[in-house]
Amino acid sequence: MQTVQQVLVATDRSAMAKEALKRAISVAKSKDAQLFIIHVIEPPFMESPYLKPVDQSNIKQEIINEIDQLNTQAQVEYSVFIEHGKVADMIIHKAKQLEAGLIVVGCHGKTDIESKYFGTSTLKLIQKTRLPILVVKNEVKGIYQKMISPTDMSDSSKRSIMFANALFTKPTQKYLFAHETFSELSSLTYHVSEDDRKRINIELEMTARAKLKAFVKEVGGGDMALIHFQASLNEDLLDYIFKERADLLVLGSKGVDNLNSFVFGSTASFLLRMSPTDVLVYIPK
Repeated sequence: MQTVQQVLVATDRSAMAKEALKRAISVAKSKDAQLFIIHVIEPPFMESPYLKPVDQSNIKQEIINEIDQLNTQAQVEYSVFIEHGKVADMIIHKAKQLEAGLIVVGCHGKTDIESKYFGTSTLKLIQKTRLPILVVKNEVKGIYQKMISPTDMSDSSKRSIMFANALFTKPTQKYLFAHETFSELSSLTYHVSEDDRKRINIELEMTARAKLKAFVKEVGGGDMALIHFQASLNEDLLDYIFKERADLLVLGSKGVDNLNSFVFGSTASFLLRMSPTDVLVYIPK
């Protein structure tokens, strides 16, 4: 199992970036890991004599002052880097250079995933790197208490969940599996009676439950739940997450090389945008 020895947190000095710093400090402390902070200064979209040069040393000192205030109790050793370039590219470059085991970024709420800094950049980070990325959406009030993990029960999903379980050892875990049901429309198409359709759905549910039970046992135990769907499950999954009052959502499965994959197809990108929880995204190699 992959261990986290270096944590890299990206900050834009916003309020939610401060929460990301808090979470990164907490993780680094719990894992006895090195902490690295990166702030990326993007080039202006146009040249102008009215634009003042960026005071890089002042920015770095302000970041150090903020970290020192947040780090009073944990006393985690850290290093700060100020880089110039495209945000996602520079974070990925620094993560590779430092051999980071986890990237932490802040997000200013569910709509901010579409913003310039931690919207497009977050999506690019996930698509371009196979490193675990923790997206912090909420004020840090302590360790995570309740983790929820939608899964397709693939080997990649299993490894991502086991990583999350090792990274955060305290929360209760619940695993969601969405299985398709035999719809009334399918019954009409294949001339299946209503009684037979019900029997087919009972068999499908029993099979899905047995597979999920075996999967949960492999990843270390926890609660499980099935979600039945016939067409779109996005709203059902989101509604379940809201009702569960989870504070961490784990997304991980096969493939991120295209936007039609599980992770950044319609379902997971929807959950990443709309879930009220922090989100850990990890797609193992």
